[in-house]
Amino acid sequence: MRWIKEYFIKNALEKRNSEAPSKATLLLDQVEHVWIISQNIQELEEVTYLVTGSFKPSIQIYGLFYDEKSTDERAFSHKDFTIFGKPEQKIKNYLSLKPDLIIFTSEKVNYFTLYLLHLQPTPYTIGFYSEPLKPYLDLMLNKEGKDVQTATEQLIKYLKQIN
Repeated sequence: MRWIKEYFIKNALEKRNSEAPSKATLLLDQVEHVWIISQNIQELEEVTYLVTGSFKPSIQIYGLFYDEKSTDERAFSHKDFTIFGKPEQKIKNYLSLKPDLIIFTSEKVNYFTLYLLHLQPTPYTIGFYSEPLKPYLDLMLNKEGKDVQTATEQLIKYLKQIN
């Protein structure tokens, strides 16, 4: 069943317009909602803590991580998509939150995590350098073996410098 969903999602990603939607300039003092897409729950909690201290106190942070076995409400998997690759209710709820900034820290890139970025094309997106992520991320840094917290801290630092 997973391969069928992957097939439809892969097709949707391949049909992606070569012309990216226009994005408004990101003003950090106006960021209200941040999405974090991470590799696992521990990474999600570390990055959430870091983001909480890096932005204004009223910021709302929503996080997801891909895990097929976890029962955590922030975990998603291929089971959260229909047979034709359409998002089920859990993913639709996250998509309705309309983030201003997406922080993508996952190193394990799969079609389902890429599809989340595809479904949210207008927020400013940052993450670590990876060839498959080039079309989806606005700001990328090499992770260079650093732990995720230090690397994300550098990423946010550069984001603040260019703003």
